[in-house]
Amino acid sequence: MLFHRIRSVSPFLARCVEHLWVARGRLPSLWRNMILPDGAVELIINLGDPQKLCHPDDYLRSTSFRHSWISGERTAPIVIDEAGDVHLIGVRLRAGGAWPFLGLPLSEFTGRVVELDAVLGREIDRLRDELGEALDDEARFNLVEAWLLRRMRARAQPPRAVSYALEIIRRGGDAVRIGQIADEVGLSHKHLLREFDRCVGLRPKMFARVCSFQRAIDWIGHKPSVDWADAAVACGYYDQAHFIHEFRAFSGLTPASYLAKRGPFLNYLALAS
Repeated sequence: MLFHRIRSVSPFLARCVEHLWVARGRLPSLWRNMILPDGAVELIINLGDPQKLCHPDDYLRSTSFRHSWISGERTAPIVIDEAGDVHLIGVRLRAGGAWPFLGLPLSEFTGRVVELDAVLGREIDRLRDELGEALDDEARFNLVEAWLLRRMRARAQPPRAVSYALEIIRRGGDAVRIGQIADEVGLSHKHLLREFDRCVGLRPKMFARVCSFQRAIDWIGHKPSVDWADAAVACGYYDQAHFIHEFRAFSGLTPASYLAKRGPFLNYLALAS
């Protein structure tokens, strides 16, 4: 069984960080799970056994991640194999929230999982060593939050234009009107697209589609049954066919298949190993 805990962060960090989390426990056998795209970036430090990222076309092929990694913005699900001792400390970053901590174009990480030592070098190794020596989860959370604060204070925030566009899209604004948003913030359409790609990792229209998909996941929630025509209307899709097409595009599943596989965590689906 795995223990999972979430902790909120200070208001200063909350502009960029959704929350911190820990997962730990012992898995006696292989657990394979699919993680759906959710519009967030994750920084993960591993104090347990290696995790394996499965190849999308052949789950028997995989890449091991041992110490720490970043999982970038995604438009397709990823499949992870876990077994043995699990002890992960994670930072869930809001869209655009990774930029102040990394200072690198987020498009470099889109659709990828990358070892953090290749990005941050010895700094992340030192943090991992400190976390391994900490007495409990609370102490580990404090170490991670202090590290994030140091990095955030040393770097610039995303441009106001990007933050404004993100807010409009998160509220369900029409991404097709990105030109209007650009006019409002005094940038050319192309410049805003480049800045969004750099600071978020996805183009605005694609990010809006991911947000719509996640609104659908939230609307489905833990309902025992769903009328898919109602779901399409409630989640702002043109019709049921458009809803099913978009759902399959981001999950690889029909909505009905998702409902059958859904577990306690809506974006994590257990797969047969």
